Amino acid sequence: MQSAIANDRNWFDQHPKEIVRFRPARNQEFQQFEELEELPPTFIPSGFSQTLPKSWVAVVEIMRMTDAAHGPFVGSLRLRICTVPIRSKANQALATKELIERISGELWDLGCNDLNDRRVPYKAA
Repeated sequence: MQSAIANDRNWFDQHPKEIVRFRPARNQEFQQFEELEELPPTFIPSGFSQTLPKSWVAVVEIMRMTDAAHGPFVGSLRLRICTVPIRSKANQALATKELIERISGELWDLGCNDLNDRRVPYKAA
């Protein structure tokens, strides 16, 4: 797994404007989930069959996606998401857009839920 992490780091260093990288999964890439008997996060782009093997990985650079890399935060934060093979650059571009929209939506929902949890209930005087 360490070699996959280093390879992704090098790839993102060489592609400073990219947010998502699609690549074949490496052996035991999602081993932690298997050990916990849980399913890894999975993304199936629109138009792809749910029955295709989930043998690829979408590596998402969250710091770039949120534009946090240009702020006070330094470093990277990457998600690895199990996906189906997406070989063509055109399909990867479409899948990238869809994946970013989905992740952004989930982050937005988490932020809204966090705000709602922090609100003090209104009490009449």
